[in-house]
Amino acid sequence: MNQKTIALIAVMAALGNVISMFGLTLPAPIPEGRIELHFCQLPPLLVAMAVGPIPGAITGFLSLVLETAKLGNPFVPFGNAILAGIAGLAAKRLRPIFAGLIAEVVETPYLWGSMILWVGYVMKVPMPAIVALTSIINAKAFIEVAISCVIIEIVLSRKRIREALAEFR
Repeated sequence: MNQKTIALIAVMAALGNVISMFGLTLPAPIPEGRIELHFCQLPPLLVAMAVGPIPGAITGFLSLVLETAKLGNPFVPFGNAILAGIAGLAAKRLRPIFAGLIAEVVETPYLWGSMILWVGYVMKVPMPAIVALTSIINAKAFIEVAISCVIIEIVLSRKRIREALAEFR
């Protein structure tokens, strides 16, 4: 990786952290719980699809530092790194919307495992609540990724933007 790519990763990770601070709060099935619809995965998905899976995965990991601190779940950044890395690989052959949705399918087992481990074993939440909560989080993740990938598809349809981002490879 060159200095320009590292700078892009840093800027896009910072953008992801800023975006993570703004979300639409949705009701959750557990007391005092909340689920937020946000698009902090947009910057790492864009980097992954335009520059490559490794820069995208690194951006994905770093773009959730604030969200991880807010949630307290140390597994969250790894899921975002998996999402972006797989999306970057899939984007080599597929349009962004399909690459993103495939990546979310691949990330889903990790999401479930990390929720069971963190929420179940660490926070001692009963399994029925974990299943309900994780189902909602998983569904909203698909919605967030789909919307993010439609935006990416529009952004990357601009030749000048595509060419500018290609310089970071």
